[in-house]
Amino acid sequence: MLVEYTVAVLGLISIVLNGFAMKEQDVIKAKILLGSAVLFIIPDFYIHGGIHGSFQSFIITIMCFLGAWEYKKAEKMVLYFIPFFSTYLLFGLQEVSGIVIVIASVTTSLATTSKDPKTMKILLSVSTICWGVYSYIYGAWFAFMFDVVGLIGLIIFFKNYKKKYSYVHEVSV
Repeated sequence: MLVEYTVAVLGLISIVLNGFAMKEQDVIKAKILLGSAVLFIIPDFYIHGGIHGSFQSFIITIMCFLGAWEYKKAEKMVLYFIPFFSTYLLFGLQEVSGIVIVIASVTTSLATTSKDPKTMKILLSVSTICWGVYSYIYGAWFAFMFDVVGLIGLIIFFKNYKKKYSYVHEVSV
């Protein structure tokens, strides 16, 4: 009972943090919020049998913080690590969840090293959809809501981004 309650509380905190992370314009703040959100969603994957998702989420948490603190050497190491880890996941999980988590793994990793907010959010859009499918497959409902709220945050980001840059374009013309 205590474990389920703890997972629920962490899941709710994670969902809220993810919503703020996805709508955040500042890349560094977005990465810190996202890293914190992903850290809090790990127990939901774990108790529902998404062991690979738990492990991958831990890696993503580290990558988000490394990306936010702009440790260039560590970021390069992560980029070199992605193909090997993705190959392991693909061959280790020869099922739909394996393919989905490989795509999620690659796009999330690339997003954590991105410096451009729009590129980061496009990669996170693909990643969020893939993680949502993975969460659904394993019945990790807090993680699933995490991704639904994340998509809403991304929609808000892109609406604000479009307004901001279409206004800048109109003023400069």
